[in-house]
Amino acid sequence: MSRENEETLKVYDEYAKVYLETAVIHDKNDPEKAKKKREYLQKFLKESFRPLAPRDKIFEIGSGDGKNAKFLTTLDFRVSASDVVEDFIKAVEKQGLKCRKFNVLKDEFDKTYDGGLAWRVFVHFKEEDLKAALGKIYKTLRLGGIFVFNVLNTVDHNNKEGAWVDYDNDYHLGAERYFNYYKEENVDKILAETGFEIAEKKYEGGDSGKRWIVYVVKKPTGIKRELEEYIENEVLPKYSELSGHTNAHIAQVISRALSITTKLDNVDVNIVYTAAACHDLGRLIDDETHNVESAKMIMADKKLKDFFTEEEIKLIAEAAEDHRASLEGDPRSIYGKIISTADRDVDFDEMIRRSYDYARLIHPEFNDNQVIEEARFHLRDKYKPDGYGVKKVYFKDEDSTKCFERIEEVTRDPIEYRKFVKEFNKKRGIYE
Repeated sequence: MSRENEETLKVYDEYAKVYLETAVIHDKNDPEKAKKKREYLQKFLKESFRPLAPRDKIFEIGSGDGKNAKFLTTLDFRVSASDVVEDFIKAVEKQGLKCRKFNVLKDEFDKTYDGGLAWRVFVHFKEEDLKAALGKIYKTLRLGGIFVFNVLNTVDHNNKEGAWVDYDNDYHLGAERYFNYYKEENVDKILAETGFEIAEKKYEGGDSGKRWIVYVVKKPTGIKRELEEYIENEVLPKYSELSGHTNAHIAQVISRALSITTKLDNVDVNIVYTAAACHDLGRLIDDETHNVESAKMIMADKKLKDFFTEEEIKLIAEAAEDHRASLEGDPRSIYGKIISTADRDVDFDEMIRRSYDYARLIHPEFNDNQVIEEARFHLRDKYKPDGYGVKKVYFKDEDSTKCFERIEEVTRDPIEYRKFVKEFNKKRGIYE
């Protein structure tokens, strides 16, 4: 960690409140301009993270006032906000979000994430700091994970490499901060050395229109491009024929499967991806035996022979057939264990919602209390410590452990659970 970065953090420790106040003043001086900038950024973030699945995990480095983190939650992402400065952490918490103290140059990530954001953060990083940060971020992202960041362009700053600055305008703090100005080719080189692919790069701001270099980068999946195109164009659209089982679920399973694969050696990501994408195709034929039907459809898919050997196609089919939590025994291969785990939802709110909605769907004759009790019974049966849903999670992590523990706690008392679900449903507009 460079001296410049450390000294700048000390400035923010002392002047963070002033920074937040002056940002508000700046926006109030030209509210229309501020509104357009906010809308532009939000549209950009929405487009940049579009490849991710609903409920994917995004971390943010340097959350500041928390507005970007808050916006990402409205896109149905699970956001881990962070900052180094206590007053910024408090500002994020005022947005109704949790925010932890985290320094990407000193601390380690605690889990695998699907996406990340560092907006106007690396302005205070020397190149060695940037390289160290990008290395850590690359490791914590799953295969196919997306990271969005921007840096100040040396072209728009008289080709200076860095300077200590305090502004005279609304952003005046009363103390100088270190700002680094990057050569584009140097950033591109660091990204290449780290392993990132540049998905998008653009320029914005300043009189030159190039004050900022904005990057959207991706951790490569290793999936064959022709295979990915076939799955996206020919396979995934089939799920639109199913009512109540949308592409969102398949996207989530693919995302989780890639996240698991990131941590494993000697696993073919092409097999994982295809099995995840095809595991529920059998629902087009028969919901009750869909796993078996999915396996048959995979074996009968002649196009897959362009990408896999017969033995590999058999592995894909077996993984699809073995993914169901209610099946006796363990999957026949590691690929089946990956898909089985990826198919288990470990988001607490989503599990509460789905259990209630499913019970309501299959028991239209039940009153609301009976629906809630049916959902409670199902959750306890499936997710108790030795339940079939828990047993089928072969790659447990902090998220799954916490989720199962909370399910056990919340569903223990039927009366308390009824109160909990009624309040939960009220918030999501089930009751008028």
